Amino acid sequence: MTDLILRNGNIYTLDDAQPNVSAIAIEGERIIRTGDDESVMALKHDGTTVIDLESSTVVPGLTDAHAHMRNLGQVQHQVGLRDAHSFDEIVDMVRARADSTPRGQWVLGRSWNQELWTDTSLPSHHLLSEKVPDHPVWLVRVDGHAGIANEAAMKAASFKWTTESPTGGLIVKDGEEPTGVFVDSAMPLIASHIPSISVEQAREFLLTAQELCLASGLTEIHDAGIDATTLEAYRSLVREGRLKIRIYAMLARDFFESEDHVPIYDGRFTCRSVKIVSDGALGSRGAAFIQPYSDAPDETGFMRLTQDEIRATVDRALRSGFQVNTHAIGDLANRVTLDVLEAALAANPVRDHRSRIEHAQILTLEDIPRLAQMDVIASIQATHCTSDMNMAEARMGSERIKGAYPWRKFIDAGVRIANGSDFPVESQNPLWGLYSSVTRQDHQGQPVGGWYPEERMSMDEALRSFTIGPAYAAFEESNKGTLSAGMWADLTILDRDIVKGPPPELLNAKILATVVAGEVVFSKLP
Repeated sequence: MTDLILRNGNIYTLDDAQPNVSAIAIEGERIIRTGDDESVMALKHDGTTVIDLESSTVVPGLTDAHAHMRNLGQVQHQVGLRDAHSFDEIVDMVRARADSTPRGQWVLGRSWNQELWTDTSLPSHHLLSEKVPDHPVWLVRVDGHAGIANEAAMKAASFKWTTESPTGGLIVKDGEEPTGVFVDSAMPLIASHIPSISVEQAREFLLTAQELCLASGLTEIHDAGIDATTLEAYRSLVREGRLKIRIYAMLARDFFESEDHVPIYDGRFTCRSVKIVSDGALGSRGAAFIQPYSDAPDETGFMRLTQDEIRATVDRALRSGFQVNTHAIGDLANRVTLDVLEAALAANPVRDHRSRIEHAQILTLEDIPRLAQMDVIASIQATHCTSDMNMAEARMGSERIKGAYPWRKFIDAGVRIANGSDFPVESQNPLWGLYSSVTRQDHQGQPVGGWYPEERMSMDEALRSFTIGPAYAAFEESNKGTLSAGMWADLTILDRDIVKGPPPELLNAKILATVVAGEVVFSKLP
């Protein structure tokens, strides 16, 4: 029996056999018919709910192929530093929070970015330590790959100033004195001493993130690197029927290696992949390069794992039926990842492995075709490009940048693309990702014509990268990605035509409703 009919809409199905329709009929969790109003309304029964879309636009449910749900919920309770224009401003923000926090409790913040300040050098803890002396403070950079601690935090962590930088990380120093900045593998020297999150706290953070994502039109999230606490939180929400968004989870490597795992398929929650982090990020100069940074000739970034360590995890994942999703940003990290996958797949033949490179930001030109040759998916985040473009060429130079954020080169080489945001590094709003994909401009339309515009996607390609691409990357293409009979009823409903409208309209569009498995889980429909 038909449960729900949507009619009088502007519906883009992404099904080549029937690309545009005006109505959809849903029974249970699946679409049973698409077409014109008359043919679909013929399925109406006494118990059918009918929604008049009033010409609003519907697209297949938008998916974020790389994000961090618990972090998104958690940062809502931390000091938000994204809009700060100087370290002085950050210190004032932290001091204000400390004034309302019991003495001795940690004050946490997220999303500072020195590239947006007049002084773009990494900060030092001294002002923070002076102004906030009675609370340990830990402030994570926007990319999540560096943090700054005040003196109270370093004392709370029993950090010794003579400590040497660990493999895969950096304790930034001014001469012999630590500045308080810890990069990549050095971050746990401080962060591991922050009180652990409980399962109940993780549940609340996930529910907060879910609400934000559903309001943004997202129907599925690929959660990139969860631990044991987050896994238990998700499974408890599934048991209670409170997980309304689809989750395709990747186990963090350390958790994956700590015990035996089997793939999980539990309602709207799936966990059948492992996340490996091979290097750092570009903004904190942790991305691993073959040649030194153009703006720091003594630095090449960090490989956070040895090639043998990556290979051991890949082999174990392939034997266990887990997909391998490897974070790689710099050209060295991408090359090592491809080399390891090539050798591991030769030794452990898997017909349909769908290995992914998460970020795939900077590659040598000769390595780009290897993804298609090896059936490796490029899991990109378009907004990283438009956030990084103010400093990327300084980091890489004019030659190396030809292989940076190379979306058109990927497409021309036959590489499959899944698009996302890496929230909370970027906004969870997928419309911003679509805008970056088709313009390579900031929200003020700069630079005119786009940054390296030859790498832009068409609107059709961009929309597919947030729908069909993630579905394939999660082994779900037989169930989602298009609005066709038999597919899951996952839909995003918008107030305007984002496909045919000018790109700036993506920034003004509003989500009217989000439907997951035939259930209207967010609505601003009249």
